[in-house]
Amino acid sequence: MTTEALQTLNHIPNSRARRAELRYRLDRLERADRIQLLCLALDDPYPLLRHDIAEGFQEELQRGDEAPDELDDAIVALLESVVSESEPTAAVTKALGVPRELLPEASTRARITACVALEGSPFPERTVEVIAPLLDDDDGDLRYQALIATNRLVPDSDRLHDVVVDALDDGDPEIVVVATQIAVMHGWDDLLPQFLHARARLSGEDRTQVTFSVGELIDNSELEARDLPPEARGDMIAECSDALDYEPHTAAAIKTLANLDAQEATDRLVRITKGWFTHPILKVEAAAALVDLGNPLGEEYLDRALGSRRKDASGYALRIVGERRLKRFYPRLVDIARGDNYHSDTATLALADFGGDDARAVLTDLANTHGNAEVRKLARSALNAHLTPDPDSFDATLDR
Repeated sequence: MTTEALQTLNHIPNSRARRAELRYRLDRLERADRIQLLCLALDDPYPLLRHDIAEGFQEELQRGDEAPDELDDAIVALLESVVSESEPTAAVTKALGVPRELLPEASTRARITACVALEGSPFPERTVEVIAPLLDDDDGDLRYQALIATNRLVPDSDRLHDVVVDALDDGDPEIVVVATQIAVMHGWDDLLPQFLHARARLSGEDRTQVTFSVGELIDNSELEARDLPPEARGDMIAECSDALDYEPHTAAAIKTLANLDAQEATDRLVRITKGWFTHPILKVEAAAALVDLGNPLGEEYLDRALGSRRKDASGYALRIVGERRLKRFYPRLVDIARGDNYHSDTATLALADFGGDDARAVLTDLANTHGNAEVRKLARSALNAHLTPDPDSFDATLDR
């Protein structure tokens, strides 16, 4: 391919038009030309376009069940060279069809884009070694993306645990918050002291987000609210009570209060279920928290929500019934699932959450006899994913 025929976007000065052209070409070019275009645009000044570039590389590297080929190896090698600020080999540039002198400089923005793209590397152990130095880089954005990439590449490794421990002590609050969220995903309750230390040195939004992470850690591990130091727990309950008044935080604050076993917050939660101007979903969330706190008013509000004309609220209430296994509402759950109404599918999913032999029997019946094909499909998927029934108990040929 001649230099004049290279796939570039340099001739388009308008950022949005350049991004639109990128998307247009990626949908129509052959793979070799798509990769060439992605390589030459790594350092584009428009952040949204660089996001598309990173996603484009990930799609090229994650092609279903196909085994990595020589082109995948070349893509990863090029991205790794950008991240590490080293020169790609002649073999790599030849495989990609891109003259070395036309490749973008390994600027900070190009390195960040390459790091995000490498989240899709089919060679995780090799790639995580290359990005490791970025975890200590002076640039916070590079450290942030290196942390995210490490989590995506080696999610179940001891190495990630050690990386998260270091990140919890990072000077960048956003990195600390993301580190707590990664720890929550893995249920690493041994890191609670580091959570509390991080929370103590942060303020404002960042501190609140770590508080929410503490609540999620309790929910996603063997940790219990009583394991928290009393002073820290009391401070977090007060913080979440204040956060109830700030709608972007209300849902997370409600959940955190339940996880902190905040009995002293029940009056506030009851007021949310009765608020005239409160969003119905938040009312259901508050009712779920009251259920978790053992307050009977939670089920009373769920009873009303299940009959609400607001489909979002009634649907969410159905899922709460299933997740909390509220026996009081089980017959209604079954009736809705078996019926021909808007929430038959949601009730089917709630039955899967509810679990047990009775729910399995109902789901088996739904998988074979329900009049809605989508409900039959959901019931079958639920049986396979959640309840592992006898494979001969339903007709697997009805999935259409």
